[in-house]
Amino acid sequence: MTDRQTMYEGLSRTAWGYLFLCVDFNLGNVSILPRFAGWLLFLSAIEKLKEERRDLALLQPLGVLMALWTGADWLASWAGRDVDGLFPPLDLVIAAAQLYFLFQFLTDLAALAETYHPEGRLLSRQILLCRTVQTVLVTLFSLAPYLPAGPSNDVTGVAVLILAAGYCILGLWLMISLFSLRRAFQDAAPPPLPPGPGGGAGEI
Repeated sequence: MTDRQTMYEGLSRTAWGYLFLCVDFNLGNVSILPRFAGWLLFLSAIEKLKEERRDLALLQPLGVLMALWTGADWLASWAGRDVDGLFPPLDLVIAAAQLYFLFQFLTDLAALAETYHPEGRLLSRQILLCRTVQTVLVTLFSLAPYLPAGPSNDVTGVAVLILAAGYCILGLWLMISLFSLRRAFQDAAPPPLPPGPGGGAGEI
């Protein structure tokens, strides 16, 4: 079983990963919160948590794919380019990989919440609700480029902005939930041993 400090670190990296994944600030064309950093944090978190939830290891190849894809997109942005749309069939594969990864990732985190958190059932339901909302938002984002062009473009643009705002709010909600789950491992850490007769640690 994974020790609590390792799980604490893994959940920390997961929570911060959602900051990079769901919140975006640009300087010109270049994001200062690149999404590939979020995927790298997720991969690092999986290394910390996979002994506790072994099926997390199955997500690692998809995580590597997403990190490479978003990293290539970030590098292209320095030249004012965008890799999305260059290879439409590959875009669909990437969208499917992202959906599966995020769905399963949050499913496993909800299971951890139910097992370890004092309010596990409530927090687990909260994470699963975030998972459902996330699946809907990612699906809509993936379909947006394939909407037909025409007079409704302005309406589509407003809809995309609303989706983006909702995705940012979702990311912050997930971060709060994951930091709450992380506290279960912080608070459950055993207290330090009292000083021994000589001023050192107490003997067992």
